[in-house]
Amino acid sequence: MDETSTSSPIDPATAFLRARAFHLSGKTRDLGFRLDALVRLEAAIVKKTDAILAALDLDLGKPGLEAWLAEVHFVLTEIRLFRKRLRRWAKPRRVGNPFFVLPARSEVRRESYGVVLIAAPWNYPFQLSLSPLLAAVAGGNAVVLKPSELAPATAGVLQEILGEVFEPGHVTVLTGGPEIGSALLEQPFDLFFYTGGERVGRIYARAAADHLAPVVLELGGKCPCVLAEDVDLDLAVPRIISAKWFNAGQTCIAPDYILVPESLREAFVEKIRALLERVYGTGRPLDLARIVNDGHLQRLLSLCQGKVIRIGEDDLPARLLAPRLLPAARWDDPAMHEEIFGPILPVVGYDDLEEPLARLAEKPAPLALYAFSRDPATLERIAGAIPSGSVCFNDAVKQAVNLQLPFGGVGASGMGRYRGRAGFETFTWERSVTRRYWVKDFFLTLPPYGKTLDWMRRWMK
Repeated sequence: MDETSTSSPIDPATAFLRARAFHLSGKTRDLGFRLDALVRLEAAIVKKTDAILAALDLDLGKPGLEAWLAEVHFVLTEIRLFRKRLRRWAKPRRVGNPFFVLPARSEVRRESYGVVLIAAPWNYPFQLSLSPLLAAVAGGNAVVLKPSELAPATAGVLQEILGEVFEPGHVTVLTGGPEIGSALLEQPFDLFFYTGGERVGRIYARAAADHLAPVVLELGGKCPCVLAEDVDLDLAVPRIISAKWFNAGQTCIAPDYILVPESLREAFVEKIRALLERVYGTGRPLDLARIVNDGHLQRLLSLCQGKVIRIGEDDLPARLLAPRLLPAARWDDPAMHEEIFGPILPVVGYDDLEEPLARLAEKPAPLALYAFSRDPATLERIAGAIPSGSVCFNDAVKQAVNLQLPFGGVGASGMGRYRGRAGFETFTWERSVTRRYWVKDFFLTLPPYGKTLDWMRRWMK
């Protein structure tokens, strides 16, 4: 393939027009064409895995294991799922017909939207660029991808890989800052897909409304983790640590804060502190990703007010922030007013479970909700009290690694779903098709109607 398909410096308007022309060529209607592209994409990712890991290390200091699992392996697994199931998912679905339409054949077909814009974030810059992209390609669309400017090394690798894999116009990567993003929003894309924060998400929603196009918003919010009285702390603590400090807490579905019975708060804090010391060390933290930039670092430090337990030592010039616990956090603390998105965990005590559930029910719906209890009824009571994009009982983040489950938020945490089949359905629309046959119409209605209405009311009840 011609590398200029993604690496040439073209403006957003030209990128859109080229993508529109490619889609109108009809090439993407062929399932074989789409599957061949996925095969090439898989091979290119396997070939360039080391370069991908190096870029993620350069951008975010990601430990190799975290980068490979969450970015490379995750995307390869989803590609393989599409390769296995796409023909089945794309097959028209037969439906029945009313008797007065017979003989006829009716079906629902999945059609591509056309040209879609995908704007990716910096925290998982490879996965969150390619997961929606491969669903869009599988759906038969042409794509313009805008990677995050905060992960430039990964954006460069994406540009190289996609330029080698896709024909010019099929997939185009545009790098740059907010000015490129703003210019892209002026183009009449057929679908807008954005992952990031609520403020910019509103901008994408307004742009989609201006173009009368659908929009998918993958946002975030403060994901609560509720521990019940009967929680098994020895099992819960390592699961919470694994989910919270993966990627240094820079994960939209990471547990944002803990709600724990006051009677268990000190025991929980002690257990999590001890395990954090064991896994990350008491000096410069081992295998912990960096904070993305100085602005985010200073924001995180400003949230650490009141009593703070720091585990290990910071390396602020390297933007390495040691894990921190806020063991006596209160609802009105600064850390409880915004999504943390970092290696800081507030712990809020409660006396009666109904009190935090009532508070949470009044807050914006989070992307994920976590609840720990031995009692199924208690788990369901927590889930029923708090709307959220997803729920995981007795663990955290695991619901998001299952490609059989749709991923997405509700309300302030986003709209729309993707991953696996949900992604294919998001990037396609249902087209109703009916075929009549050349036979006599026994139920054809033409004026003058005479007593036809009386007959219909008698027989078509």
